[in-house]
Amino acid sequence: MIYRLLILTLFITGLAQAGVYKYINKQGKVSYSDIPVDGAEKVTVPPVMTYRAAKPITAAATGEEVKERQQVGYQRLEITWPEEQGTVRSNQGIVAVEYHIEPALQTGHRLELSVDGKTQDALIVQGLERGEHRLQLHVLGAENAVLLTSQSVTFYLHHQSKR
Repeated sequence: MIYRLLILTLFITGLAQAGVYKYINKQGKVSYSDIPVDGAEKVTVPPVMTYRAAKPITAAATGEEVKERQQVGYQRLEITWPEEQGTVRSNQGIVAVEYHIEPALQTGHRLELSVDGKTQDALIVQGLERGEHRLQLHVLGAENAVLLTSQSVTFYLHHQSKR
């Protein structure tokens, strides 16, 4: 029994001391191996980087907590791109609208974009013709009630001129 334990210990120790070796192969390229070859030098390998993820929040919210979160009012909603009186160049007539909202959009609420008076859910506008356009964002709550509306932003869309 002791003999087997001694053999197992020597085997495990040998595995733990296995190294990485760097050498130049026959084609003149740098190669690495776990087996030492003539002219190889031992390389110290740094420890493997690991990441420990944060634990997810598992506590279920009570009905009162959900109501409190829903009652938090929005303080700010603004369109950050395109800028007021700004120029956007897009031959395809595509404009991606960027915005800032405080606090973050709450569960059950959604954004609606008004482009020249026509509403849409997407924040990427496609098929715009060159010229002046007006954008406005709305936060919609339960039953599509408007909770907050941004200031209107006017911008100008330019296409490359045809010659």
